Amino acid sequence: MATKAFEQAVELATGVSIEVLRDTPVDERQSTIERALGRPLRFPNRFPLIGRGNVLRDRAVSHGEVEKQFMRAIHGKQKT
Repeated sequence: MATKAFEQAVELATGVSIEVLRDTPVDERQSTIERALGRPLRFPNRFPLIGRGNVLRDRAVSHGEVEKQFMRAIHGKQKT
């Protein structure tokens, strides 16, 4: 659980009680904010300056490819 001081800071910053924030689904809260702003919210990507981003980048493989590689490793051949 969050500390009381943190909860008060969140309430002060958002203008909404912590109980309402806990009981409101994120997508509903986002819709409310977007209606008030009159525009969609934006979530900028600051990678690589902030956060780790996608650590696999261009090395990501499909589920099917992982399964093929796994079967080759286990059985020494490709699953048909």
